[in-house]
Amino acid sequence: MRSFHSIAAAGVLVLSGLVAGLADATVLQTDTHTFKVTKEHRVHVNFPIGELRVIPTDDSVVEFDIRVRCRGRAERDCEELANQLTLDSHDSGSTLSLKLENYPKWHNQGFTVIGELRVPRSQALRIEMGVGQLDIDGLQGDLDVDLGVGEADIRTTRASAANVSVEAGIGDATIRGAGADLESSRFLGARASWSGGSGKADVRLHVGVGDATVRLE
Repeated sequence: MRSFHSIAAAGVLVLSGLVAGLADATVLQTDTHTFKVTKEHRVHVNFPIGELRVIPTDDSVVEFDIRVRCRGRAERDCEELANQLTLDSHDSGSTLSLKLENYPKWHNQGFTVIGELRVPRSQALRIEMGVGQLDIDGLQGDLDVDLGVGEADIRTTRASAANVSVEAGIGDATIRGAGADLESSRFLGARASWSGGSGKADVRLHVGVGDATVRLE
């Protein structure tokens, strides 16, 4: 395990340089991490806190880019916090597991981890996320998402989906484009579901506290 000149990793995350950003922000970028998968693989991602975007591709690999943004911090302070992060990867032959660990627990004000995950569009995907914002655009395989606190917005094709289930412990649960929009807004236990689609994919989204939305396009 060697240090990141900014994010460290079991994989290894290596800083490729500063990315131009806002005047009051320092942004550090890792090299792209690439993992070869088969159609039968399931991808499991554990992302504790931050912003995660998932993008479909026509390739047969999974690619993961990670940036760290620090607002109101010197570059050196940002690198010290980023150096605490590790990316653990494990391929069992049927499941590729990616886990971002060691998010700094103290003195992390203004520190944000931003992930961009690119996966084959029909790949089965499981995401566990603690706190933050999740955006998934255009995947067509099975999707199983748990977000503790934050907002999750999933867009997929209506033709690829068979069943969609959306739940929010506290917040709004919404399905758009299912013939008629389905929405549940309750203080506790909001739920929306749709089934009988012509596709094969099962989509499940659960948000503990926040807004959960699936859009069928």
